Amino acid sequence: MGGELGEPSFVDTVAVNTITITTDQDALLTLKPHIAHEPGNLLAKNWTSNTSVCNWMGVTCDVHSHRVTVLNISHLNLTGSIPSQLGNLSSLQALDLSFNRFNGTIPSSIFSLNSLQILDLSDNQLSGSFPSSIFNMSSLKVADFRKNRLSGEFPANIPNKLPGAMQKGIGNLTKLEKLYLGHNRLQ
Repeated sequence: MGGELGEPSFVDTVAVNTITITTDQDALLTLKPHIAHEPGNLLAKNWTSNTSVCNWMGVTCDVHSHRVTVLNISHLNLTGSIPSQLGNLSSLQALDLSFNRFNGTIPSSIFSLNSLQILDLSDNQLSGSFPSSIFNMSSLKVADFRKNRLSGEFPANIPNKLPGAMQKGIGNLTKLEKLYLGHNRLQ
């Protein structure tokens, strides 16, 4: 039931926040079975439904909405793959999975995150072709794919030499400040 003049009530707001934080928790919990090796079992011990997702190691939530805005589980030597359900973290602003040993392809669902500003997947073992869908992410400021096994053709409409002024073919990345692609197999 809403407040006066159709405004949401406190009860409506709490119900929406509970549903969305549950969505975020479910998305993060799908990562656990994708981890083949986790030295120290930090996620296994810390990421449980007994505590709020906002208190989990590597997770930061917005103070007001209680939505997950940052996932930083870098430098944990995790081995496994990245589940597509991470694309359900619709308020995510920063995703840092760097310095692990994630393999497989990068799920396309990650490139649908409209609020994502920082994407760091460097120093992993990710393969497949360069994700051209990244160029639809207008909020993205920093993207780091260095030291992976990405291969294939670099999208033709993107300039091959990025230093200097952005060229017309860069697409919708109006906020992009840094794009790191070194040590891959791009042509």
